[in-house]
Amino acid sequence: MIKNLYEDDLGYMVGTFYSDILGYDIEVRYDKELSQKYVEKNIYYFNNLEQEFLVSICDALRRYYENYEKLYPDLCEDLPTDILNDFEENPTSILRYVKIGVYRFHKCSKEDEEIPVINLGGDCEWAGDAGITIAAKNSQLLYVGRWDNFNIWNSGTNRIFNYAMPQSNL
Repeated sequence: MIKNLYEDDLGYMVGTFYSDILGYDIEVRYDKELSQKYVEKNIYYFNNLEQEFLVSICDALRRYYENYEKLYPDLCEDLPTDILNDFEENPTSILRYVKIGVYRFHKCSKEDEEIPVINLGGDCEWAGDAGITIAAKNSQLLYVGRWDNFNIWNSGTNRIFNYAMPQSNL
């Protein structure tokens, strides 16, 4: 499942895997103390997300885009005008405007290895240098927003830029 796996200069295991959801290869990076079996179990989980949970991620991406557009309209002038055109009919259409570069894993306890996690980082069409992070634990969306060195097991974040929660909860 993980291709081209090697240990980098910082002691992390690095490889790639194909994302069935996104349709391209993503880098995977994890602490070498974690088992490859744990990482691959989470890749399988990500590639087989329940549709309802995937739609909740896409809803959060929409909130991130809409808020960015409100805050920085001048930066959005050159964006594709169709980002949300198909959203109501097909919420996953917004994923065409997201380019995930890495799926990260941090150290955790052996007991926590039973909990499925998502910790994706990359770029999105609308946020420029701000990038994007999508993080979830046990099928609960924890964070969607600007790039953040998010640690699933120590999840303190700046709520002002967290679009994982509906607007009314921000």
